[in-house]
Amino acid sequence: MSEKIKIAITGGTGFIGQELVRELIDDSSFTLALLSRDENKINFNVDKRREIFIGDLCDKHSLEAFIKDSTVIINLAGEYIDQDLMINSNYIGVKNLYEIAEKYSVPYFIHVSSVGVYGRPPSGLINEDSKLLAINEYEKTKVLADKYLIDKGMKKNKGTKVIILRPSNIFSPRMKNESLKQLYSHVKRGTFFYIGRRGAVANYLYLNNFIDALKCVIKKRSLKGFDTEIFNLNQTDTLENFISYLKQNDSSPNMYIRLPESLVYFFAYLSDFISSLLKVKLPITVDRVNALTSRAKFCQKRFEEVYGHSYKTSMKEALKKCIDFWSEEKNASIK
Repeated sequence: MSEKIKIAITGGTGFIGQELVRELIDDSSFTLALLSRDENKINFNVDKRREIFIGDLCDKHSLEAFIKDSTVIINLAGEYIDQDLMINSNYIGVKNLYEIAEKYSVPYFIHVSSVGVYGRPPSGLINEDSKLLAINEYEKTKVLADKYLIDKGMKKNKGTKVIILRPSNIFSPRMKNESLKQLYSHVKRGTFFYIGRRGAVANYLYLNNFIDALKCVIKKRSLKGFDTEIFNLNQTDTLENFISYLKQNDSSPNMYIRLPESLVYFFAYLSDFISSLLKVKLPITVDRVNALTSRAKFCQKRFEEVYGHSYKTSMKEALKKCIDFWSEEKNASIK
């Protein structure tokens, strides 16, 4: 009987982590170690293949028992709301985790980053070698962690192998971030509008597809060199197609106006200024306009070539699952 592989997961109680744990716990070849700062957030049953460790990425000592004897570390932990916590969680914590991994000779370190490290490219094909141009604090701390891990992987001939995954906007029906749900509401009500000329691109990644890609990396691990490897993960489609997918349960015709880009940006900058003064959130923001006018595509060709993996669920099918879930949720709330 083959020996079970121990996978140590940070962020296992989060949006992505909970789904990953549900998938891996059904695989008898794995045992899981989960790290959490708060035992009250843990809603998993502890059994022989799943062990809970209470600790903090900023406390090296609390990481030792969690990491010891692991074959793979998957770092899903990250702070994206509280700016005061971002440097510790997204950078210092990653350093601590990697240093303990090296100490115990853990073979594989999988770090989940974000395409946000590339900033807001207005156009072009963005691959793993593209320049890192982070804008906000979250993205900047992600860049610091990525650069640290890339540097640690240079000219190595032994030690812990690092794999950095950079997914685009991960979505699912139950996601806490409601930006996609809000977009769907505008599309459904007919209040959505296009900005500028045609050709804008939607970069998203269905959660189940990301989990499948992550499982593929775990199962096809190999030690072909020790340099840090980086992979973008993304599903790309035109914005026009994306909006049509959000209307697939609606038989009414598409009648969305298209406003001049310069006009919308004017109101977006004005809106951001008012929001900063009044400390309120307004619907039109520069970030949202950037997202709805971007022609940049995040290329994942490298991942497909190395792992020979393709996604099971198309963008259209994934959005259909979201729409059906939101509709059922709304009907249940009415009852």
